Amino acid sequence: MVDSSEDKRKPAAIWKLAETVSIVEAVFLILEIEPQGLSDSIEQRADSHKPEGYLAARKALESSIRGDCLEGHLAHVVYENPNGGYEEDYQNYDYHASQVDARDLARWLAERGYSCSTFPPPDQHASGFRDRNHPRYAAKLAAVAEAWEAFDESSDEPGTPKQRLMKWLRLNAARFGLTGDDGAPMENVIEELAKVANWATGGGAPKLSSDEPKPF
Repeated sequence: MVDSSEDKRKPAAIWKLAETVSIVEAVFLILEIEPQGLSDSIEQRADSHKPEGYLAARKALESSIRGDCLEGHLAHVVYENPNGGYEEDYQNYDYHASQVDARDLARWLAERGYSCSTFPPPDQHASGFRDRNHPRYAAKLAAVAEAWEAFDESSDEPGTPKQRLMKWLRLNAARFGLTGDDGAPMENVIEELAKVANWATGGGAPKLSSDEPKPF
């Protein structure tokens, strides 16, 4: 059993700002334990020395991601080959490299009736085309709409609207199933969705950030 006082620290509120967390971090946060200082070494501990509920929470996250019930990516263990190069162990997952979408995790927990301070239930149930349980739910449609809504006209972020929309879609690709088998965003799909959300179709030079030199 674990009796360290460090294992009993409550999670810092700043975790609520995270877009994605590793499976290891997600497990700690679900158990209401601060991951910092513990997450790096937890997988090296014997199972009997992991916090109570750790293995159960990890298994639940893993199986839900595999079953497409939770937005995330499972990464396999990669080890260095003595003869040079690296090889992937397809029998085991690297829970530090595996990621889960924080917003979808809140939905997933709420649907299972589990209360967690870091991932509280969404303020209101999604309706219409945003409802994942709707028989006509279309992930790409939801992605386009949310990318358009997330655009901040007052931001000094460089790039054309299309480039900025593509950036947002890449960062949120896992949430909407826009990734390939390797977990990387599908660039051809990302570009097509950005074209749909893009209102500035007249072209023109990308917007410069405030710290970039202006052309003469």
